[in-house]
Amino acid sequence: MESRYKEILLLVGLDNITDEELQRFKFFLPDEFTIAKGKLEAANRPMLANLMIQNQGVKFAVTKTIALFRKLNYMHVATSLEEEKEKVDNAFMINEREKDPKIVKKKSEAEMCSMAPTPSRSDVSKLGATPEASPPTQPEKKALVVQQGSLRECLKKESLTVLVLKAMKPFKFQTQEGEQEMFHATVATETDFFFVKVFNTQLKDKFVSRRIIVISQYYQHRDYLEVNSSSIVSDANSDQKVSVPQSIIRKAGETPKISKLQTQPPGTVVNGVFVIQKKTERKDSVLFDLNDNTGRMKALVLGNQSKVPCAKGDKLRLTFFEVSKSGEKLQLTSGVHSLIKVIKAIKIKTKMEMTN
Repeated sequence: MESRYKEILLLVGLDNITDEELQRFKFFLPDEFTIAKGKLEAANRPMLANLMIQNQGVKFAVTKTIALFRKLNYMHVATSLEEEKEKVDNAFMINEREKDPKIVKKKSEAEMCSMAPTPSRSDVSKLGATPEASPPTQPEKKALVVQQGSLRECLKKESLTVLVLKAMKPFKFQTQEGEQEMFHATVATETDFFFVKVFNTQLKDKFVSRRIIVISQYYQHRDYLEVNSSSIVSDANSDQKVSVPQSIIRKAGETPKISKLQTQPPGTVVNGVFVIQKKTERKDSVLFDLNDNTGRMKALVLGNQSKVPCAKGDKLRLTFFEVSKSGEKLQLTSGVHSLIKVIKAIKIKTKMEMTN
C-alpha cells in the first residue's frame, strides 16, 4: 500500500500544481515537516515527495498535502488527491478485514473531521431555510487532540445563535477554478467571539452589525468558522437573545500584542493594526518589519497584495493573516483570503510649510 500512497502523492498531487503554486506549498511545509531549508528550496517534485515521506511517513505526507492544498485553495487538486487516498484507504481496509474480521471498518473520528470535504460553493443557497430545532452549541476553540495540527475540523450541523459584531465588504480572490468572492465577519456568543469566512456573498444582508442570527451546517476550524453555500443562516426568533459582554466585544476588536503572537502556534489567525518600521520589497512579495510597545515581528505579504504604496511610520490593517514559521522564528503571512489596508501616517506640518 505504501507504493500506492507514494504514487498518488506525486502523480495526483504534486505533479498537478504549477511551479508558482509549488513555491507557495513549500513555504508552508516547515509548519508540518522538519526539512532543512536548503533541501526544501532545491527539491523538485519527486525529491520533495521523498523528503516528506522520509520525515513523517507516506500516509501522513498525503494527509498533510491535502490539508495544505485546501489551505492554499488548490481545491481541484485537493479533491482529486483526497478521492484517490480514500480508494487506497478502502483497499487497505478490505485487505485487513480479510486478515482479521474483527477490525473496525470505519475511519477514526479525528481523521474524518480533519479530512471533511468542502461542500460545493455552487450548491443552491439555503438562505430562507429554518435551522434544525436543536439547542445552540458553542464551538470548541481548541484543536482536536489526536489531530492537533489539523487545518479543518468538523462540519457542525447544530445551530449556533450569535450576535454579528462586524462584516466587511465582499472581495474577489483567485483560485484554480477561477475568480470567486467572499467576505469576512466577526460574531460573538455570550462567552466568546469568532472570526468567520463567508463564501456566499448572498448572505451579506444577514451579516449586519448588531443583528442576531442563527447559523448551522458550518465548518469549525481551529481559529475560525467557515460559512458557505451549503450553510444555513437565518434571522433569530424574537425570543432568541444573545447578551454579549462589553469585554468580549472589546476583545474581538483589539489588535493582539506582538509579544503574545510570538508565543502562538503556526496557523493562528491574526487580525489587527500594526506600525511599519521597515519595508523590504522582493520579486513577488514584500516583507514588513512591524512593531508595537511589546516587540517586533515580520509580516510577509505574497502575490498582488504586496503591491501597496506605504512607508515607515504608516500602519497596516491585516485581516486573516496567519502565524507561520520562518526558520526558527515566527512571522505573519498572508494567504489567499487575506486582506491588507494601508493607514497613512498623519504628517504634521512645520511652520515654514504652513506659511508657504
